[in-house]
Amino acid sequence: MHAPPLPEDLIPRAQAADPHALTAIYERFAPAIYRYVYYRIGDAELARDIQSEVFLRMLEGIERYEERGWSIGAWLYRIAQARTVDSLRRRRRQEHEPLDEYHCTTDDPDSRLVADVERGALQRAMEQLCASQRHVLLLRYMYGLSLEETARQMGRTVGSIKALQHRAQARLSTLFRQEMGDEAV
Repeated sequence: MHAPPLPEDLIPRAQAADPHALTAIYERFAPAIYRYVYYRIGDAELARDIQSEVFLRMLEGIERYEERGWSIGAWLYRIAQARTVDSLRRRRRQEHEPLDEYHCTTDDPDSRLVADVERGALQRAMEQLCASQRHVLLLRYMYGLSLEETARQMGRTVGSIKALQHRAQARLSTLFRQEMGDEAV
């Protein structure tokens, strides 16, 4: 499930502006950063813009990056989180709700409808979780962080993260089933 570890010399090479190292970091993290932003924003074009901002900021700050118990991925997610929050604040100030640009990969209307219903049910179920349960699931599945990285980011032990993740998954499953039942009514 998790990607193999990055080569030990990748960060120093990236800090020395090695284009191959910078490309490797981008290719490794860009899809996950996009998914994270899109999940929070729900706007494909804006998610791509924020994804670009994240990697622009990475380029601007990579020479100052120091691994202090945080992986390069965690650093990128923190940048993405900050850019996403900024975007959400701007959106709220404009008091404008953009249309949902969720696109299904099929032209079949029935499949698109099912995908839209499931996506909506999952989002509503996630919103009902407590903040720590929602956070652990996002870190583990949206960001792809390991148990150890998740524990560091949340300031907890690995054992408590395992327990929290288990409770969150069980609660999400129950809530999702309830949401899907509500959709059928």
